[in-house]
Amino acid sequence: MGHHLRILVALVIATIGQSGALQAQEASPIAFRRRLDALYQAIAQGDTAALDPQLSDDLRWVVGATGNEVTKSQFLSAAAHVQNPAPRFDVDSVRSHTIGAVALVEYIRSDHRSVGAAELITRWRAFAVFAPHEGTWRLVRHTLTWLAVPLAPITLDSVALQPFVGRYQIAPGYVDDVHWATGSLVATASGQSTGARLIPVSTSAFSPDGVGAMIVFERDATGRVLGYVQGYPDGRIVRAPRLP
Repeated sequence: MGHHLRILVALVIATIGQSGALQAQEASPIAFRRRLDALYQAIAQGDTAALDPQLSDDLRWVVGATGNEVTKSQFLSAAAHVQNPAPRFDVDSVRSHTIGAVALVEYIRSDHRSVGAAELITRWRAFAVFAPHEGTWRLVRHTLTWLAVPLAPITLDSVALQPFVGRYQIAPGYVDDVHWATGSLVATASGQSTGARLIPVSTSAFSPDGVGAMIVFERDATGRVLGYVQGYPDGRIVRAPRLP
């Protein structure tokens, strides 16, 4: 092999090696962590212009709380409705693996949402599939599995709990009756025969199931209870004013 040919072969090999290293870097957990952070920042801000190019046209996103599958257009439409205050999404424990032309990414997502004066934190295990498109990666498939974490209860006496007893309007014709039963506060909604025991997790916040949702009672300057705000793991926020 001539001298110039050997140099050319060496340059080709070096170029291939650099290309492989670049591909490995772009598909690394750190690189996908950055992509996921950008994805969730756009979702939190309702920035569909920034979100659109990150998603494949044939995206299928499975909603963790319901199992419903949504398309790209449905996902963008939902993301356009900005929550106030906006949630914060933290991504960690990212792992990635490439198979052929696709990248499989697993990670943990922690959602932080304000529910009245309290913060509701829910955690999910996520699995995402990315495919290359015009020199970048686009999200093709995404699923979430809720990681149920029991809330830490506290003990409140009857004097501290009594102000919360009352009727709260969830929606027109739909009322939540918070009352005493078997030594605990119980919330029974219209049409239900069995209520949910409200487990205190702070002096004004309660969990109706001990795991996911949270009810935070709100007071005025005199301490009178005005109503409550309820947050759910899927991001829904419900306000229920207290009835006279």
